[in-house]
Amino acid sequence: MMTELTQQTEKKKTKPVRMILAAGALLLFAFLCVLFVLLIKVKGNPKYLGNFITKTRGALETVRFEHGSGCSSAPHAAAETAPEIFLNKTLIAVNGTETTDYRRQNPISFSDDDIKSIQEHGILTFRGNYRRSLSSFGTANLSEYRLEHSWTFETGRSLKSDGVNYWSGNGWTGQPLAVNWDEDTKQLMNLYDSAKNKHDLCEIIYPGMDGMIRFLDIETGEPTRDPINVGMAFKGTCSLHPSYPVLICGSGDFAAGAFGEQVSARFFLYSLIDGTKLYEFGADDPFAPRAWHGFDSSPIFYAPTDTVICPGENGVLYTVDLNIVFDRETGTLTVSPEEQVRYVYYSKAADLRYESSEASNGSGIENSAVIFDRYLFFGDNGGIFQCLDLNSMQPVWVTDLLEDINSSPVLEQTPDGGLCLYVATTLKYGYNDNNIGEACLYKLDAFTGEIIWKKPYEVHTVLGLAGGFLSSGALGEGPVSNAIFYTVSKVPSVNSSYLVSVDRSSGEELWKRDFPSDAWSSGCLIYDQDGQAWLIQCFGNGDILLIDAKTGETKSRVHMGANIESTPAIVGNHLVVGTRNERIIGITLR
Repeated sequence: MMTELTQQTEKKKTKPVRMILAAGALLLFAFLCVLFVLLIKVKGNPKYLGNFITKTRGALETVRFEHGSGCSSAPHAAAETAPEIFLNKTLIAVNGTETTDYRRQNPISFSDDDIKSIQEHGILTFRGNYRRSLSSFGTANLSEYRLEHSWTFETGRSLKSDGVNYWSGNGWTGQPLAVNWDEDTKQLMNLYDSAKNKHDLCEIIYPGMDGMIRFLDIETGEPTRDPINVGMAFKGTCSLHPSYPVLICGSGDFAAGAFGEQVSARFFLYSLIDGTKLYEFGADDPFAPRAWHGFDSSPIFYAPTDTVICPGENGVLYTVDLNIVFDRETGTLTVSPEEQVRYVYYSKAADLRYESSEASNGSGIENSAVIFDRYLFFGDNGGIFQCLDLNSMQPVWVTDLLEDINSSPVLEQTPDGGLCLYVATTLKYGYNDNNIGEACLYKLDAFTGEIIWKKPYEVHTVLGLAGGFLSSGALGEGPVSNAIFYTVSKVPSVNSSYLVSVDRSSGEELWKRDFPSDAWSSGCLIYDQDGQAWLIQCFGNGDILLIDAKTGETKSRVHMGANIESTPAIVGNHLVVGTRNERIIGITLR
């Protein structure tokens, strides 16, 4: 009897213990599951956990700078932007021979008419023109103020240079071109009959990361001609000659050759009469200060001399006189390239910031340059931003913006004769132990390179995915002519972003919206029949939003289910953009 009582007492004592142990085991299992998910998110490295549990301070106070340069007629260095302060040396090679005294045989001098010609027939380069200030083409007729998914075209993928992973779909910056061909040129092209016979055809030209250049009808998504199989991944935005059916695109990564060798990235020039390759350059360049060759920058054509201007991530700026001959009677198109000029520079500032020999010069150029007269403006991976005289290939002024410049600059001419640049940075990985720091939007005096104001944001950066400004600015007109629009990535959390409207005069935010997704795509402004301004913005979670640009209010949303890094092409009521899950999608603005 006493034994049974003792056993019952012992059971009563051990039952709570078992419950506590079971609850503890359940909690431990849940903790391990959460830890496993976090380790996946941080690519297996616990060091990055701090990024995922910490929120940054977000938008910081705008800083304004005083300088007395005033208005000018041509770019020149101020005392603090003299090139020798920031550059160790520069080198120039003409047709493979180095020179210290270069004068261009066919001088470059862009006029306002040259800038306008690039935007007369559609979107022929990244952001529509060589000031990177045109983010859509035509006027949208809106009645319902909503977005509607209208068609889908399947694409593909290609092997990365590491031989393991893949480039898929369309990536950053990846804006498709959209062109309205004149009827005479259309009849000479290798277009399908259905495309040739369509009077109001707007053709999409879209290189992708599967190594294909595709041609589609913007309204239907139907192919307009056979694709061109290049076999190398294209991430950036191609460019079209404003006078001839000549396309240039730069590959963004090495490719795997037939025998396992690495095939160097390069620029490709194609005839859009019959799809033949006309010329290629930039591969395995021994003149390059960097071993890495990638060409994401959208090239610039100077039509009067058929000169193409191509910055490279290998640290070389190329210019080539193409000597294009287009016989409209026979439909033949040829190029006879001559005077290939290469410019490289070595940065003192980047040498101090980076220790590895590959990164030390910091001169890789990923952003798309802007142009004024004969002056080219561009930034690099080491934080150096400069103005270059294209006719002498000498730097005019240089400024140090401290961090990686991926976002393309935007050039603004003010009514009073001023010339301004909007330039933004990303936070390079390894900035500090927790990889939290500032990425900034700058307004520069384009004549001198002096900083007018900067707007800092405290952001996260993780390995392979930078925080800050990957988007390029959308310069407002009409009712938003005082504003410029950007997304800011990885702020205040690792997987979130801001969409901001910034006053161009003061650098203060006009409005800011938080979104629970990263955002690399550049926003596009459209204007409706009533002159109202709308912002189209794509996000990493697959959302595409129609936003009132004046207030930041979301009016319509479509969800495409996959990361959108690319920037859309918008013509009238039609939008086209590629996703990372191997689709090109067409959206109708209602």
